[in-house]
Amino acid sequence: MKPAKPNPDKTKPVNVDDIIVCPGCDILMSLEPIKVPLGSQLVCPRCRHRIRSPKKNTVNRTLALSLTGLLFFIPAHFLLLIQLQVLGMFDQGTAIDSMQAMYQQKYFFVAFMVVLTALLIPLIKLVLLFLVSLGISRQIFIQQMPRLFRWYTHFEEWGMTEVFLLGILITIIKMNHTGDISYEIGFFCFIGLALALVACVFTLDKHCYWREIERLKSSEKNKKTLPPDNVETMQPALLSGLVQCHTCHKVIIYKQPEPGLELHCPRCGGIVHKRIPNSISTTWALILTAVIFSLPANFLPIMEVEFLGSPERSTIMDGIIYFFQTGSYGIGIVILTASILVPMFKVVGLMILLYSIHFNRDTRLKQKSIMFRFIEFIGRWSMLDIFVIALLCALVDFGFFTRITTAPAATFFTFVVLATMFAAISFDPRLLWDITTPKGSISKE
Repeated sequence: MKPAKPNPDKTKPVNVDDIIVCPGCDILMSLEPIKVPLGSQLVCPRCRHRIRSPKKNTVNRTLALSLTGLLFFIPAHFLLLIQLQVLGMFDQGTAIDSMQAMYQQKYFFVAFMVVLTALLIPLIKLVLLFLVSLGISRQIFIQQMPRLFRWYTHFEEWGMTEVFLLGILITIIKMNHTGDISYEIGFFCFIGLALALVACVFTLDKHCYWREIERLKSSEKNKKTLPPDNVETMQPALLSGLVQCHTCHKVIIYKQPEPGLELHCPRCGGIVHKRIPNSISTTWALILTAVIFSLPANFLPIMEVEFLGSPERSTIMDGIIYFFQTGSYGIGIVILTASILVPMFKVVGLMILLYSIHFNRDTRLKQKSIMFRFIEFIGRWSMLDIFVIALLCALVDFGFFTRITTAPAATFFTFVVLATMFAAISFDPRLLWDITTPKGSISKE
């Protein structure tokens, strides 16, 4: 990474589009463009946030992968995944069947979240990414293109196809002890879909996409400059009168909007604030909500197994103990991590961050920033247990002999996952670094 550059010519106005600001800590890194070679990363020296990571042939590769994902999508969800045989009895299911099972058992909210995160949002992500990539590759600008890509970035962490695939694999391992399993075409299509979506993440260069969208949309006359004395590197951008769009990271000259109006990003159209409004209070409320719901989520039964008319209910911990007792230590550790440790880590981690802001604890801010980005990354993996239960309900239904149904803790656990994910979204990590700025020099909105 190249070091931050001071303004080389104090008499020359600074082009706002050339300024580089870290979205993680708001430090103004450079007043000139920094060319990042392929295979390298531009990393903030203060909070270690990865600002840019150029990808080779990003548009065409992402276009091809998103089209591949769309081709796999229908067979992956509507064709049979696996078939289970127990004592001469057969049961089989698709990804859609697992979603219907929750609905038929009247767990409507859980069913809605499974459909949303495992079906609808992944489809929306693929369609949005395909349309934007196609427009950029053909050098065709449509008015809705910035909005489409903005919505893709909002939906990005809510699509959980790879988590659902891991749920399928855990279900196979769990049922392998009770019967014979045969793999159907839908299983392999789902693997292809998951691989295509994961590959899109690795080939997509968001900075390049936003730059191309802006180039197609705007012209040279739209560029804005600042007097050279107004900006200085290695200080918060807000002190120089600059703010950054939280969605596309475009640097903007801040102007206080009139009462009742909002400042919109000229590139993506998103609403721009100095800091996320009510970030601290909203995050506290969501964290406390997660703590309250975690009690019934962990102590009430989450699944019921009925064998020859005799029901047996189990909690999340009971399921983890089952995997350890049967020798599936790896799967037990995965479920323990995703269902118990990850939600606990998210709650405790966010509390530490909020405590630091409340009491102006400016120690280890770099480590705290890294911890927050890790909390953002792991948030959705807690849905793993819900996906496993949905799949088991669809695959294990042999009438009076044996069947698996959902229990009340599933609803509470889903609320815990949502609360912690929204808490991470509402938290503004730049507030951590505002502690180091002289009091009163930065006003928060």
